[in-house]
Amino acid sequence: MKKPLAVALVSLVLAMIMVMGGRGLRLDSLQPTPGRTDGPSAEVHREAAIARLSEAVRIPTVSFVDVDQTDSASFRQLHGLFEAAYPRVHATLEKEVVGGLSLLYTWQGTDPSLEPILLMGHQDVVPVMPGTERDWTHPPFAGVSDGEYVWGRGTIDDKGAVVAILEAVEALLDAGYQPRRTVYLAFGHDEEVGGMHGAGEISRVLEVRGAEPYAFVLDEGGAVTRGMMPGLAGALAMVGIAEKGSVDLELSVEGAGGHSSSPPASTSIGILAEAISAIEGNPFPARFSGATEKMFEYVAPEMGLPARILFANLWAFEPVIIRALVRDPATAALVRTTTAVTIVEGGVRANQLPTGARAIANHRIVPGETPETVMERVRSVIDDDRVRVRVYGEGTRSPSPVSDPDGDAFRLLARTIRQVMGDEVVVAPYLVIGGTDAKHYSGRSPGVFRFVPVLMEADALQRMHGTDERIPIESYLLSIAFFQQIIRNADGL
Repeated sequence: MKKPLAVALVSLVLAMIMVMGGRGLRLDSLQPTPGRTDGPSAEVHREAAIARLSEAVRIPTVSFVDVDQTDSASFRQLHGLFEAAYPRVHATLEKEVVGGLSLLYTWQGTDPSLEPILLMGHQDVVPVMPGTERDWTHPPFAGVSDGEYVWGRGTIDDKGAVVAILEAVEALLDAGYQPRRTVYLAFGHDEEVGGMHGAGEISRVLEVRGAEPYAFVLDEGGAVTRGMMPGLAGALAMVGIAEKGSVDLELSVEGAGGHSSSPPASTSIGILAEAISAIEGNPFPARFSGATEKMFEYVAPEMGLPARILFANLWAFEPVIIRALVRDPATAALVRTTTAVTIVEGGVRANQLPTGARAIANHRIVPGETPETVMERVRSVIDDDRVRVRVYGEGTRSPSPVSDPDGDAFRLLARTIRQVMGDEVVVAPYLVIGGTDAKHYSGRSPGVFRFVPVLMEADALQRMHGTDERIPIESYLLSIAFFQQIIRNADGL
């Protein structure tokens, strides 16, 4: 009996291997053929375009949660620069100031029956951390161009995209181009602090006017990377089709105070430390969301056979893949709700017991979970009635809906990326782990996408809100070409 059973088991294993291998071999590429880039010549003068970006970076349009700290004059200075630098845009498109400092441009199409498109970006930047100014290779608001990069706050996040869009439209106008679809350009002024008064207000204005639905919406988010996906040799253009939600939770503990010479077993700080240790030591479970599954569906056909077999048989290998992903914080964020303790406060003197302590834990929420389920789990993990858990601030939001990665709009976007950046670039949908202004347009188009046509360096994420933010000049010029082409291609959607 044992021998026939062993033979049967071996036969079953071989059959499964053959089936899995066959599935891997049968994966067809989902990459579109780029096709031709027909259309009027829209010449961009390289040095002038670089100089205009540098000039925009020199204007410190920093946004703050406390709006009274925001220097409105800097934003108005940037608006003046736009008017001077892009005369055809301001002579042809209708320009409106919304929410005090945000900009909305309307480029009227020739066919009002067609759904419009919306290109987005934000004017505001994050502040430079006090004390780090000397760590910059060039001053953060000097806008230095050294022939290889333009340096400065906002070059990547996200002033570079705003200026590239304006450069593209100015060049198209100069070439005599007129779109069939109406094109909206929406540039918020407070994305870095939630976007409620900028993109949020523009969204409401357009809704009231009946501009919706949009053929597609395109904001910042993903980019072109190299080496991020093991097993993929070429460049990967990651197009966000959804973004994680967010909730900040305050953990607080009250204490009796008193002299430090007769302390309790645990002070309020000690109790809080245990709570922090509990939530950091028990991360949220990792799993695939729809957006992440789609990413592998698009990437797998472009990889070698072992990886193709893995991703073609997620029913069998999903746990293995997830274990590999969670080893790296960058990829772990794609498959789980993350917890980051960002603020801790408590105590005032070395010899005085604290009367209270608190911490703020930022959570980025994967689709399938909500701010409410996150709070419920955090309370359960801490399991200590001495620790109060409540929502902190006003930035709470659920994960966005997932846009259609198989629809016409995504295919058009993918084709445009490969037309401009080369057909060796693999385009794939993915889950944006941060937040963007696109959240204000959730559900208002089947295609709300998050992508900037820039080749991101390996350390770009650290530079964006940190020290030495910069953009490769060749990437910036390609982004101008991309925005020209996406406007042209949208007419054929």
